[in-house]
Amino acid sequence: MNKLNLFWKSLLYTFIFLGIFNSASAKILEFNQDDKSISNYFSGIISFDNFDYETSQVFFKKMDKTETKNEKYSSMRIQSLVNLEKYHEAYKYSKKLEKMNQSNFNSNLFLGVYQFKSNNFSKAKNYFDQLKLPTNRNLVPEILQNSLSAWSKISNTKNQDDLNLLDFQNPAFENLTIIQKTFGNCFLKLDNTANEFIKVINNDKMSFSRYHFFVSNYFFNNNNKKDAINVIRSASEKFPSNLLINQFEKVLIGKEVNKNIFNCDNSTHIIAEFFYILANVLSSQEDYKVSNFYINIAKFLNPKFKSYNALLAENFNNLGKHDQAKSIYKKMYENGTVYKWYSAKQIALIMNKKEVSNSSKFLHQIYKTLDASISETFDLANFLKSNENYEEAINLYSKILLEIDQTNNLYPEVLERRGMAYERSDKWNLGEKDLIESLRVKPKEPYVMNYLAYSWIEKNQNIDEALKMLREANDLKKNNGYITDSLGWALFKTKNFSEAKKYLQIAIMLMPRDPVINDHFADCLWMNDNKIQARYYWNNALEFDADNKLKEKIKRKILFGLENI
Repeated sequence: MNKLNLFWKSLLYTFIFLGIFNSASAKILEFNQDDKSISNYFSGIISFDNFDYETSQVFFKKMDKTETKNEKYSSMRIQSLVNLEKYHEAYKYSKKLEKMNQSNFNSNLFLGVYQFKSNNFSKAKNYFDQLKLPTNRNLVPEILQNSLSAWSKISNTKNQDDLNLLDFQNPAFENLTIIQKTFGNCFLKLDNTANEFIKVINNDKMSFSRYHFFVSNYFFNNNNKKDAINVIRSASEKFPSNLLINQFEKVLIGKEVNKNIFNCDNSTHIIAEFFYILANVLSSQEDYKVSNFYINIAKFLNPKFKSYNALLAENFNNLGKHDQAKSIYKKMYENGTVYKWYSAKQIALIMNKKEVSNSSKFLHQIYKTLDASISETFDLANFLKSNENYEEAINLYSKILLEIDQTNNLYPEVLERRGMAYERSDKWNLGEKDLIESLRVKPKEPYVMNYLAYSWIEKNQNIDEALKMLREANDLKKNNGYITDSLGWALFKTKNFSEAKKYLQIAIMLMPRDPVINDHFADCLWMNDNKIQARYYWNNALEFDADNKLKEKIKRKILFGLENI
C-alpha cells in the first residue's frame, strides 16, 4: 500500500513540475524548444547572473540559429557583449533585433549610443526617444532617456536655448543638472564657462570633489596651465585620496603622460561621463549588473579615459569576484603611478584573504618600482602594520618622521601609527611616548585618546586619567563602538559595574559582532549577577572572529565564570 502511495505521489509531483516548467518556458523562452536551446538559454542566464560574461556569451552564441522573441535573453546578450567590449557585435545584434521588430531598452540604448559616437545625432535621438521606460518608474532610466535625448539635440543644433532641456524637476538630480549644464556651457563655448566651472567646485551644498579634475582639465585644454595647476594643487590638499586629482597633478608638473583624456568640446566625452555618474549611483545601490553595463558604455564612448576601470574593478571586488578584479587592477598599472599604487594595494588586500604571507612581499616589490612619495611610504607602513610586520612598519614610520616636521598634517598620524606598532610589538614605553606626543601636536584627537587610554587600562596604569580621557573622547565622538566600549571597560576596571553595564550595552548595540566587545559585556553582566546572559554573550564571542588567545580565555570563563575578579 505504501509503495502504491509513493508511486502516485511521484507521478503527481512529476506532472506538477512539468506543468510549471512548460508554463515558465512558454512565458520566458518563446523560441523553438529543443533540449539544446533550453539548456543553452538557462546556462547563459546562470553564467550572466554570476557575472561570467565570457561563458554566458558562449552559451548565448550557440542560440544564433534559434528564433527567439524573448526580451530577457536579448537584453542580457547585449549586456554581455558590451561588458566584453565586443561593441561592434553588440551593434550588429541590436540591428538584427531592430529588423525583426524585437528591439528592447538595451538594444535601442546601444544603437543610440553607437550613432551618437558616429556624430549621427538625429538618428541617435530617434533611438533614445524609443527607450521604453520600466513600469516601476525607476528614475535612472527616466533620467537617462531625458539626458541622452537632450544631448542629441544640443549636439545637433548647438543652440544655447536647448540647455534648458537638461533641467530636471526631481530635486534628487539637482547635482546632475548642475554638472550637465556646466558641461553644456563648455560644449557651446559660452563666455561664462570658466565661472560656471568654478561655481561647481565651490558649491558647499554638494560634494563635487571629482570635478576639480574637470575644471583643471578645462584650463589645461585652453592653454591656461597656471590656473590648471592652482586648481589641482588646492584639490590635492583638500582631497588627498582622490586618484583622478592626484594623477592629473603629476601630469601637470610634467612627470607623467595623461591617460585620462577628456574634452568638453566633444559631447561624446560628456555623455560618457554621464554614464559613469549613473554607474556610480547604481554601484552604491548594489545594482552591479547595470552599473557594469553603463561603465563599459562609458569606456566605449571615451576609451581614452582610463580611470573608468577603477569603478569596474571595485564592483567586481564588492561582488567577491577577486580574479576579475585583480585582472582589471593590473591593467590599471598603465594609467600612471597613482593608479598603479592604488591597484597594487587593492591586489594586496585581495591576496590577504588567501596569501597573507605573500601580500606584503608583493606590495613591497611594487613600492620599489615607484619614485615613492611620503604618502605611499605611509601606505606601505600601514599595510605592514596591519599584517603584523611591526618592525618593518616602525622603520618606515621612523623614516617618514625624519623627512617631515610638526607642521605637516601627517606628523601626528605617523606618531600614532608608530605608537600602535610599538605597543603591539611589546615596546610599550616607546609606544606610550609616541601616542602622548601625537596628542601634544594634535590635541583632542578621540581615536588617539581612546588607544592610549585603553592601553593604560589593559596594563592597569593611570586608570583615573584613562577614565577621564575616555569620557572626553566619548563626548567628542558619539556612538563610536570602540570608544564607548573602552569607556565601559574603564568603568569595569574601577569596579563601577552598574555604570559600566550602561556603556557596554550601548557598545554591543553599535557593534554586535565584535568578539572583544561581547567578551567585555559578558564580564560586566557576570559582575552584575546576570550570569545566564553572561554565558550567552561569551558564546557569542566564540562565534565571531576572535583570536585563539581570546577564545581560550572565553572558554574558561564559560566553564568557571569570573573567579578572581
